[in-house]
Amino acid sequence: MADLNDMMVFRAVVDQGSFTGAATELGLPKSNISRKVSRLEESLGARLLERSTRALHLTEVGRLYYEHCVRIAEEISSAEQVIEAHSAQPKGWIKLCTSVTLGQALISPLLPTFREQYPEVHVDMMLTNRRVDIIEEGFDLAIRAGESPDSNLVSRRLYTASLNLYASPQYVETRRADKITQLEELHQHCCLHMNANSERARWQLFNGNEEHTFEFQPEMRCNDFSSIQQQVINGGGISLLPDYLCQQDIQAGNLIQVLPGWSGKSVSVYGIFPSRKGVSPKIRAFLDYLLGNLK
Repeated sequence: MADLNDMMVFRAVVDQGSFTGAATELGLPKSNISRKVSRLEESLGARLLERSTRALHLTEVGRLYYEHCVRIAEEISSAEQVIEAHSAQPKGWIKLCTSVTLGQALISPLLPTFREQYPEVHVDMMLTNRRVDIIEEGFDLAIRAGESPDSNLVSRRLYTASLNLYASPQYVETRRADKITQLEELHQHCCLHMNANSERARWQLFNGNEEHTFEFQPEMRCNDFSSIQQQVINGGGISLLPDYLCQQDIQAGNLIQVLPGWSGKSVSVYGIFPSRKGVSPKIRAFLDYLLGNLK
């Protein structure tokens, strides 16, 4: 196998156009340069350079080999940059986009302690329920739930949320929702649905190995979980909501789980960014922090 150092010397000779130029660039004696190129040719069993008293010329195989040496040098440089980025101190602005619900319920509560740990990192967060092209719009990172990430982007799973049926204590008491034992009984109640695209809505619900599709006429439809949650807290009905949105209100007694044996399909929350190559320390630190603190 060819020696990597000899390959880089050969590349320098071609780039500089002479053994003397390569020796100057690399800080080595000219005799060492010549010897390394000869050793490389011997190990390959092929002549890479045609030598004359006035000039050097690449052979056909030498030209092809040089192109590979250039790519190898670029990969080495890229690998070194990754190591440097990994060990560098996180600092600078993170341009982040996420949904209103994820931003308010998951991300915002963690930002103060993240800033304490990384005081030189600042977050510019845009909350929107539209799908954002993070490359086209110049975002460093997106936090998204329930989507299969674009194959052109890099994703990291940060959290898996469960979805359960909830109602307010007021609704449970007045409508006797605590007496519900079968899914079909939900037809007798006000059900609120997130992002229904038709008059009929459906929940895919699971109880152990049992699966059931519950279709219903929603009393309200909305494209924002937080708005649905507020309607539920105010006694407006029953809805299927993610656990991360409801934990505090459950503890505060504002929400009660209905039909606790049944739940929706779990939803993954991803950190999505444009490229794995040379991920900056600030992005890596933020993703690691979210992964360690989202519960």
